[in-house]
Amino acid sequence: MTLAPHPLTTWQTNAISDRNRRILQRPKVLEISGLGKSFHHKGQKNKVLEDIEFNAYKRELICVVGPSGCGKSTLARMIAGLETIDVGQIQVEGQPVEGPGSDRGMVFQSYSLFPWMSVKENVMFGLTQGGHSKNTAESEALQWIDLVGLEKFADAYPHQLSGGMKQRVAIIRALANQPKVLLMDEPFAALDPQNRLKMQQYLLEIWQNIDITIFFITHDLDEAIYLADRILVLDANPGRVHEIVSVPLPRPRQANTLLDPAFLATKEYLHRLVHPPQVEVDLEAKLSMVRLVPVNAQVPDIF
Repeated sequence: MTLAPHPLTTWQTNAISDRNRRILQRPKVLEISGLGKSFHHKGQKNKVLEDIEFNAYKRELICVVGPSGCGKSTLARMIAGLETIDVGQIQVEGQPVEGPGSDRGMVFQSYSLFPWMSVKENVMFGLTQGGHSKNTAESEALQWIDLVGLEKFADAYPHQLSGGMKQRVAIIRALANQPKVLLMDEPFAALDPQNRLKMQQYLLEIWQNIDITIFFITHDLDEAIYLADRILVLDANPGRVHEIVSVPLPRPRQANTLLDPAFLATKEYLHRLVHPPQVEVDLEAKLSMVRLVPVNAQVPDIF
């Protein structure tokens, strides 16, 4: 039996294929094996994740997508050590995850900055908690603040910043302790489209200049394709690995990348993975039934 070529093979140039192959030859930073998680509610066991197997490599940018309820955020929280593991294992550079640790940083959708601290003090916080002297922490914090273009706001407080500026501070605060893995749980979801694209570009610039692996949760397919080397697609109920998609786009990426034919083909392919055609057919059938009903007639209870 001859297998059909993968739908995205057409867009995999030799240069892109070589780059993707080299990524998989790098040292493993994050290893997930046989991972499962359940929650109990009103005496019922709800399996959220089942048999998750996945590796992320040094300086790789991974995005995770999937339908609502597939356990994306739970997976990120388990890697961060904020949720317990029921079965399986998570390792960072060969060390099992058994709780929060400085080898992992986390950025949430909410900015989670300390409102009573200035930008500089927020970034310094993790450094001083990690044992750095105040002078060293301040010096390093200012370097991070300069990296994201907020040097004029070092002494400003969170309420004086825009949403995008707050998220830049949240990112560098997580990076200041130099974690091996940066976990990001839909960090740009609350931003308007223009600021969201700016933040994506900021993130890529930061990532290209430091030694870190990024594990990025998103529901936005455009965002996933624009950012990622590979995209982890999860099924729901329970969350399982459906497919791992290598993005057939070169780096660096710019705003016009969103119009690239390879980008559009990848988006269409991911859309079909996350929203199977059968769901679309069912919806279209229901809409057709509604359109056949006269305006003054009672609509049948099909929803």
